[in-house]
Amino acid sequence: MTARKPKAPSSGSASSSASETAREIQTHLRELRKSSRRRQRAGSGGGGAAADERDDALRLDKLRRTFGRLVEEGQFDPNRADGGKSGVDDGGGGGRDGDDDASAKWRSWLASGHEEYLLRLSEGVVAGRTSAARSFCGVAASCPARFVGASRGDSDGGGSEGAPMISERLLNRLLESAVKSRGCLEFGLDASGDDEEADDLRMEDAVLSLLDSEFVRPHRDVQYFVCKGLRQIALDLVGGLERAAAADKAGRDSGEDMNIGVDGQKAGEDDDEDSDADDDRKVVGSQERRGGRLARAERNAGVVAENLCRILLAMDQVPAIAEDLEDEEKYLFPPPVLSGDDGEGDDEDDSYGDGSGEDVTSSDSSEEEEEEEEEVADKGAKRSLPSKGGAKKRRRKMRLVAWQQPYKHRHAHQEAWLAALRLPCLPLRTQKLVLQHLSTYVLGVCPSPLRFAEYFTRSFQGGTGDNGSNSSSLVSILSLHGLFVLMLDHQLEYPRFYDSLYQLLHPRILYAKHRTRFLRLLSKSLLSNPMLPAYAGASFCKRLCRIALSGPPHGALFALALVGNLVRKHGECACLIHRGEKRGDGAQGTMEDVFVEDAGDLAKTRALESSLWELAALERHYHPAVATLAKSVGTEDDKSAPMHDVEDFLAHTYKSLFEQEKKRLGGSRGGVGSGMEKTKRKGARVSLTFVEPEGLFAKDDVFGDIFKKS
Repeated sequence: MTARKPKAPSSGSASSSASETAREIQTHLRELRKSSRRRQRAGSGGGGAAADERDDALRLDKLRRTFGRLVEEGQFDPNRADGGKSGVDDGGGGGRDGDDDASAKWRSWLASGHEEYLLRLSEGVVAGRTSAARSFCGVAASCPARFVGASRGDSDGGGSEGAPMISERLLNRLLESAVKSRGCLEFGLDASGDDEEADDLRMEDAVLSLLDSEFVRPHRDVQYFVCKGLRQIALDLVGGLERAAAADKAGRDSGEDMNIGVDGQKAGEDDDEDSDADDDRKVVGSQERRGGRLARAERNAGVVAENLCRILLAMDQVPAIAEDLEDEEKYLFPPPVLSGDDGEGDDEDDSYGDGSGEDVTSSDSSEEEEEEEEEVADKGAKRSLPSKGGAKKRRRKMRLVAWQQPYKHRHAHQEAWLAALRLPCLPLRTQKLVLQHLSTYVLGVCPSPLRFAEYFTRSFQGGTGDNGSNSSSLVSILSLHGLFVLMLDHQLEYPRFYDSLYQLLHPRILYAKHRTRFLRLLSKSLLSNPMLPAYAGASFCKRLCRIALSGPPHGALFALALVGNLVRKHGECACLIHRGEKRGDGAQGTMEDVFVEDAGDLAKTRALESSLWELAALERHYHPAVATLAKSVGTEDDKSAPMHDVEDFLAHTYKSLFEQEKKRLGGSRGGVGSGMEKTKRKGARVSLTFVEPEGLFAKDDVFGDIFKKS
């Protein structure tokens, strides 16, 4: 309930205008409260819901305009809890100390009304109404905070009030409401979280899409503060879950302690067995209630984690260089102009408090100076470096606020992702999108990409331990790809990478819909590393040949092409071809295959002691292309013949192989008779059997004499 309307400040026409404004605000808020109660009573299927939403959208927009006008006139400041007059107190007798009692009550009443207005906006955003989200964005744009000690950068000065900037208080309220919106979850999850069918449903929530297209993406300063706000929301939620888990554990322990005496007997035990049973039921019931609350908290955290990640997934254009932040049209509020030592306090406020010295950077000039000093040291020049005083003056001249510095943007984006990835219960569909996005867009721009290695490792271990389902194997593949990017581009040391890759190499991977992604990662990992150990290369050759024996023709073609490239690139694996025991007459004999296919360590597979006898079996494959390729493995001249292009084999499927054979046989066909005449046909007749049948039925069939071929 909003406070009673106070007596407006007495100043003639101003008093009349204030009274009309107060009545208008009271009327709209009262109607919004009534509409909210009607929706609560009627539920989602109540009649007249569409009409109420239209009327509420108009009321919310009118209130936004009214409060925006009052803020612009300086009658109250929504960024202060007491509704104090906007601007900063410069000690000249202005501000809140100079107001009379009526003006103070008026500002306090406006602040309480604005707080209730924000509450109605939050309810609308949580309910998934885009009109409320659009009005909330308008409130954040029309109620700026003030950057203390900076001028606006225009000709009329304004340094005493401070330059406008996005209000973190209002923005965080908007983000908290958006991430709690359940509009994106129009389907339920099963207990395992495996939601393959959910991928076909609408994945973009209208509220989150509106925030991205109309508020976050067009404005660089909003992007920066959104990252900071999302990080804080995630950390608060993680802390709440940890406290809930600790309280649940403490409750269980205390329940056991209270129920067990020193001598092992129940405390207060007497001869009344019914009383003991009642006590047991109370303890169990209390534990179940605590466990249920913790489970609900984790499910709600999964909803928030999904929406947090989806907002971050949309932010795929993080500014990497200073030129990306120079255009003032890309800011919601023009960046303030700093002079002298201004901005030092901003650096302190901008620090995330994690103890990292990288968070406190005054401007890009310091990075340029470090690069200049390195160039001078490398060239061995003897000229003296600029003095510290000159460098300080140059830094003062080029001082920028945090959201004008590319490093600050990249650091805020990284910290937001790291905080969001700490949340548990992230749905599987969102986890797959996150893993792809991190490898493609985040690792290349964040300052410390190696900090994501823990999440990739944890995701890989969770995916491999989920009974080998298609969804879990895709998570493992995407996690392994992220680790490979970190190893290749950021010098991550992950000794178990090839062991993990070997675990995923299974015949069922050739039938999965994501096989192309995995096979491309496999070929790139094996062929791009010239230091691959011989035992590892031999193990992969053996495993690939085993898969080719039981896999489809298109999978066998890829496996044989990759084995051929591995044998030629790593010559020490050539001993596996045509290896066998010598018989007495000098001919090749048979040998026992000592290859341990299921070994978890590549060094223990004994692949170098084995042979590629699978190639001889594949030379008799029913598909002629597989048989031909198997015969060529190990016989190519490594100096003249080019390596196989594995990308050509990745595109093969049953259908493509069939169409390829049709085109090969259906170009032109010689005519029957002399052979001199050629007739072009659309397709060729492919033989389905080698024995021409004599009738419709077999000879020993009871109907064998019927429908004989004449």
